[in-house]
Amino acid sequence: MTEYGIGERPSTEGDVFSFGVLLLEVVTGKRPTDHHFQQGSGLHEWVKSHYPHNLEDIANEAMKRYDLPRPNVAQQSPKLQCQILFELIELGIMCTQYTPSSRPSMVDVAHEMTRLKEHLSNSLSLWIPEPGPNKHEGC
Repeated sequence: MTEYGIGERPSTEGDVFSFGVLLLEVVTGKRPTDHHFQQGSGLHEWVKSHYPHNLEDIANEAMKRYDLPRPNVAQQSPKLQCQILFELIELGIMCTQYTPSSRPSMVDVAHEMTRLKEHLSNSLSLWIPEPGPNKHEGC
């Protein structure tokens, strides 16, 4: 369910909600209308039901789904990848709050995404690879 789908007027708060749903869709690999969800439930409710103590399965599935055959940054630092995924999930949850006034502004969302990008860049510049084969590790 989106605000626009139930006849609400377009607003920046509605755009934040839609961005949050999109972010959760990218992280989870599930569509908001997936048959997996019960009637009256949706993607954001499903993710919220896992927050904050049961996010490992969601993050591990995302890590498997986005695992590329060539060595990449995410494969090199699975703990960092989990941390970023958890923060993206949390941002998606914040954006999909039912009360529009409880949601961050898109400016705040953009700042948070920039902060996460900088954190990832800074952490990787300090990362020193361990010897041995690179294997996918879970959270």
